[in-house]
Amino acid sequence: MARIPEEEIERLKREISVERLALAKGVKLKKHGENLLGLCPFHDDREPSLVITPSKNLWHCLGACQTGGTVIDWVMRAEGVRFRHAFELLRADIPSLEAFPEKPRGRQKEKVAKQSTTPKLPAVIEQRAADDVLLRQVTDYYHAALKQSPEALAYLQKRGLNNAEMLERFRLGYANRTLCYRLPQKNRVSGADQRGRLQALGIYGAKGHEHFNGSLVIPVFDGEHRVTEMYGRKVNDHLRAGCAWQAQQKGRRRPTRGPNAGNPTPKRQEL
Repeated sequence: MARIPEEEIERLKREISVERLALAKGVKLKKHGENLLGLCPFHDDREPSLVITPSKNLWHCLGACQTGGTVIDWVMRAEGVRFRHAFELLRADIPSLEAFPEKPRGRQKEKVAKQSTTPKLPAVIEQRAADDVLLRQVTDYYHAALKQSPEALAYLQKRGLNNAEMLERFRLGYANRTLCYRLPQKNRVSGADQRGRLQALGIYGAKGHEHFNGSLVIPVFDGEHRVTEMYGRKVNDHLRAGCAWQAQQKGRRRPTRGPNAGNPTPKRQEL
């Protein structure tokens, strides 16, 4: 997976309050010295076992969970997601990091965390978009990801390709393996359908991973500025054995383009 800049991780840990996230989940906190105490939302807590230390922006459950950590650890636990997904949720400051939907049980006054399969980040692909529109939406997402990736921008600068006008004209992008967080979960009908279409178009591989992960993505457009294919080039100099530097869409079907489907094969733009 593409590396997250350490300074960006530390910024989120510093700027986003664990106390705020706990309160948003409906946890009632009481001051106890320099700490805040409350019922842990991650298990059926009867006595306050959640400890939050605002001065360090850390939390810990002294009860059944016996775990704790930073704001990222909190979101991983609360939302049932992995580190990168939690990072993306925090960076986007998603409102869905709010109260649990289920009701309190028994004497418990707080709400117990329930992991959800509903995507928390805004979708970037329209459910019923035609193939050419879907490819353009993926291209736009990768283009936006490139602008936020110090690693990819450093690679372009090293290659002398750091002209802003050039980046916009050719819609260069970067696949950082976060597209999956913008899709419905694969155990949903809509999620399985979108992944199947992305695989048919060569954006996803047979194993369900982004084909261009870790790569600078170069889209090819036709005369009407529709994306017809993509190429990728790894930006990391240290690849594992057997990993190719370059990639092309695999097993892709030709994008459907409605009334213009009979147009001749487009010419490639030279980069």
